[in-house]
Amino acid sequence: MKSKKGYLESIKKEYSELKKQLMESNDQLEQREIRKKLKSIITKILQLEKKEMPLRQLNAYHRELRKIKHENNEPIKGIKVRKKTQKIVRQALKLEQIPSKYSIKVLSDERIKSNKPKVYAVTHVARYDIEASIEAIKENAFILWGDVGELYRSPEILLLKALGVVPVDVEIPNEASEEELKSIKEDRHISLETIIKILKQNGNVLIFPEGAWNTTDNIVVTKLFTGAVEAAIRGEAEIVPVAIDKDKNNRYYVKVGRNIDTSTMRLEDKEEESEKLRSILAGLKYDIWEHIEKIEGPTRRSEMPPNARKVYLDGIMKDSANGYTLEAIEKTRYRDKKITTPEEAFDHLGKIKLRKENAFLFKGLTPHEREEQVKRLLERQENGIL
Repeated sequence: MKSKKGYLESIKKEYSELKKQLMESNDQLEQREIRKKLKSIITKILQLEKKEMPLRQLNAYHRELRKIKHENNEPIKGIKVRKKTQKIVRQALKLEQIPSKYSIKVLSDERIKSNKPKVYAVTHVARYDIEASIEAIKENAFILWGDVGELYRSPEILLLKALGVVPVDVEIPNEASEEELKSIKEDRHISLETIIKILKQNGNVLIFPEGAWNTTDNIVVTKLFTGAVEAAIRGEAEIVPVAIDKDKNNRYYVKVGRNIDTSTMRLEDKEEESEKLRSILAGLKYDIWEHIEKIEGPTRRSEMPPNARKVYLDGIMKDSANGYTLEAIEKTRYRDKKITTPEEAFDHLGKIKLRKENAFLFKGLTPHEREEQVKRLLERQENGIL
């Protein structure tokens, strides 16, 4: 009888041989059968080794599983079952609120009853906005989940699967190989096609089109990826805007907007339609801000601490889990190449030697911006750059 190590080595060898066969095969039926065998072997490898294998390898195996299912055109399973069991799953999520010390309040729901599948487009604000949106919509929706990562090893993945999840790798690792880059780009495409398949099977999906938590100082809703609109158009679904934000006591407020008909939208207008969606989400979120202000009272500038930005970010990031950092947020949010951010505009200030002659460059900066530039200068001095 083989040891676990010996068995693992033998199935990995079989995996390599099948990969080679798949590359050399020109027969579609043969390719399909090889992919089925690969799916079975990858599943066995993950069962035996997922706790020990490096995260990047774990992600790669899961991307490959998704690619196999996509290329074999496998139907989405369990849509009807999830619709029947969603109340039980919601109750399980409610139990999480007690130890996690957060609460949810739905301020309004303007949805119109419809038999069409729906794309729930939700603002992304903090750790429990997924739970808040699920509680608010009160119906099953598959969640597009970026960079599942360590959750693959966590019991939480079982709850996600019960809800319905479409994993997608978004963040590109440092020093990624060409093969890894290609795999991640393919995975993004596969996730979109999977969402459309769910909609065409009359399932719902829940997407955070901002791509990452909104940690900006004054942008109500950041620029949106166009995937939500494209999926709705191609999947013949309605879009339901959902705005979420939270107060300093970790109470999440939700406003569900009116269904948006996509039947007359054109795919070539998806950027323009995404901007319209962004405006609707911003209006709903602004209403939430007004509600929070009525409860907490207005915040005067004189009352704000010197480190207000840090306090604000700490409030957002305090519940972060599974390696989700500010760096990850910056890497995965939508970045419009046509727009220059303040960080990019002032980046050169961290590269100059501070003298009397150039001190005027710092004159127009706020105390926080000056503090940030001083940090950059000190870091560069410590690293021997200045």
